[in-house]
Order: sequence, then structure tokens, then C-alpha cells
Amino acid sequence: MSDWSLAIDFGTCFTTAAVRAERPGTESGARSGVASDGAGSAATAVEIENSRYLPSLVCLGDDGRLLTGRAAVQLAAQRPERAEQHPKRALLRQPAVLLDDREVDTVDLVAAVLARVAGEARAVCGGTDPARTVLTHPADWSPADLDRLVEAAGRAGLDAPELLPEPVAAARFHAANARAGDGAPIAVYDLGGGTVDTAVLRREGDGFRAVAVAGDPDFGGRDLDQALFELLRDRALDLDPAPWQRLQADRTPVGSHQRSQLSRELTLAKESLSSTGTVYLAVPGYPEPFVVQGGEYRAAVTPALTASVGLLERTVARAGLTPAELGAVVLCGAASRTPPVADLVAARLGRIPELAADPKAAVALGALTDPPAPPPPDGAAAGGTGSEAAGPGRWAVAHYPAEVDPWFDYD
Repeated sequence: MSDWSLAIDFGTCFTTAAVRAERPGTESGARSGVASDGAGSAATAVEIENSRYLPSLVCLGDDGRLLTGRAAVQLAAQRPERAEQHPKRALLRQPAVLLDDREVDTVDLVAAVLARVAGEARAVCGGTDPARTVLTHPADWSPADLDRLVEAAGRAGLDAPELLPEPVAAARFHAANARAGDGAPIAVYDLGGGTVDTAVLRREGDGFRAVAVAGDPDFGGRDLDQALFELLRDRALDLDPAPWQRLQADRTPVGSHQRSQLSRELTLAKESLSSTGTVYLAVPGYPEPFVVQGGEYRAAVTPALTASVGLLERTVARAGLTPAELGAVVLCGAASRTPPVADLVAARLGRIPELAADPKAAVALGALTDPPAPPPPDGAAAGGTGSEAAGPGRWAVAHYPAEVDPWFDYD
């Protein structure tokens, strides 16, 4: 019988996963590197190709198979017409995509990523199937969206997965290491590669109750990359438009590779601006690299980020709380390290936010992390709050569709 659990955070740009041995001292726990304690074991991130972060990109191989990971990234750089860069967005927007001359079901794209993750997890957990699978998802996904995610899991060999909103998983991860007192509400700002989610959650019994959730499915880290791209483009066009125009018009494999390489450089530059004030970007056709200062980048991305932090502020208000009543404001997601984010949250809420130690993996780890049980109220038995409790280690979530904000127009 399987004795381990699997959680997968399928992201717009990257996918992360975690495993947890459900009984201490088992072979699967030892092989996965999970440290056991007296009551069970901690969740640990799964490494795929020596990284915790598997690119979500899927590419159609020469033999018709759907490739993931490094093989997909390498082929996509040469044959971009065969690649779907963001299967998560495609899943919500259309039933199929055209990869080269083949129509591919978007559910199959997602299934390819989930199957790759599940296979790698099985390899470190004794080759057995997980006893339990948890899939996280944006807070504002509709039942139809979730049905397609579950269908993809089934095609990947993961039947009957549990579903958990991403900000709830993030709050769960934070609560296991919380410095806030028991019962204090937690606000979560989750800025991923393609979406932003906000939530306010209260501790109740063995889990959290989401008292307000909101999200924007069309704003995330990729939009911040685009802002940096536009800064670079404008500077190049001002200096000499001809090389830039040639680069964008070149449909040869060389041109495709150069554009793909520039895209990767922009992502690395964006991440570098979290810790340095200046980045240098080389563009084919120009003799010297372009210099982008951190202040320029902050000015370019601040309007959109301000709107997303406003979403968090309104979510707190809809929960009937003031920022001072929160136990913590937690930042997670791949793009949450972007320099203006913490400053904007502090300015709008008057609270210094806490950044997860590994913001990309916090959601996957949180999906398998049990919070410390709060003390029972006076005169009551521990372990439940009626219908809101979903059982030991489970997280009851109440959704409020009317509170999910429409997409902001960031243009």
C-alpha cells in the first residue's frame, strides 16, 4: 500500500511539487529525503532535472510526443511554432492549440506536465503511486476550469485528486511556521507567473476558512517581463530601429533562437533587479549592451503592481477586517520578489509583509503541510467546527464568487 502523498502546483511558467511520507520510517520517506518526526513527516520539494522548478512549457517532439522540461525548452528555442509556452492559460481559453501542423487538446498539454511530475515523484518514493494527490489552483477558477484540471490529472494517471486554492496552501505553509498568535487572520498575496491571487483566511478547527478571495487570471510575472521588454525595445528603437526591426522580422531558425535567448535574458534580468540596481542586456545587431536601471524598471511596473496590491487591500476590507487585525501578510509566488511589491504592500496596508523563504515552492509545500493545532475554545473539544472542518489535516474553503474582482485593464 502506498504511504506517501503528492502535491502539485501547476503554474503558468513553472510547476512545483512536494511529497510527504505518511508513516515515519518508511522506505519511501528515506528515498525522498523526507525527515520524519514522531507524528508523521514533513513535506519536501521534488527536484526534476536538478531543479525544484519545472518549466510548464510543452513542446511537440519530432516523434509526435509532447516534451517537457529541458528537452521542451531546447526544442522550443529552435522551433517555437511547436511550443505552447503557457499551457495553464491555454487550458482556460481554448479547447485546443495548434503545434506546428497538429491540433493538440489543451487538457493533454497539462496532462503531459502533471505526468512528468508524477513520474519523477514516484521515482523517489519507491515506484508506487501516491496514496493521496493534491492539486492547487488559482482562487477564482470556475467549476468548469477545475473540471478540466481534474480531467488532465486523470489522463496523467492521477485519479480523484483533492483540489486546494493556492492562497490557502500558502497560508497553510505559513501557519506551520507562524510567528502570529493562534487564530489571527492571515492575508495572502500570491503573484505567480501568470496570475495574482489574494485571500484572507481565518483559523478554524483543523484548517482555515477563506472569508474573502479575489484574483486576476491575466496578470502575473510574465507581464512584468513584458514591461522590461518594452523598456528595452524603446531604447533600441531610439538608438537605431533597423537592428531591432530585423530581429523581430527574422523568421529563420537563427532569428527564432535569438528572440528566445533574449526572452530568457529578460527574465534573468528581472530577477536580478531584485538584488542589484543595474542590469546589462545584449541585443543582436547592437555593438554595446543596453543598461537598464532599477529605478526605470520600478517606474514601469509600479502602476500594474499597485492595482494588484489594491486587490489585496479590498480583499482585506471585504473580510470585515482592518490591516491592523491581521496576524500576518504573506507574499508568495514566483514574482513576489519583484522590488516594488513589498514596498507597495507596506504602504497600502501599513504592514511589513513576510516573504516565504522559497516563494515559488511555498504553495506546493503548503498543500501537504499540517498546521499546528490551535487550542480549543473554553468548554469545547478540540478538532472541529462543525461543517466548516474538513477533517484532520484538511482545509475547509468557502468561496464567495461575488467577491472575485473582474480583470483590471492594465494597458
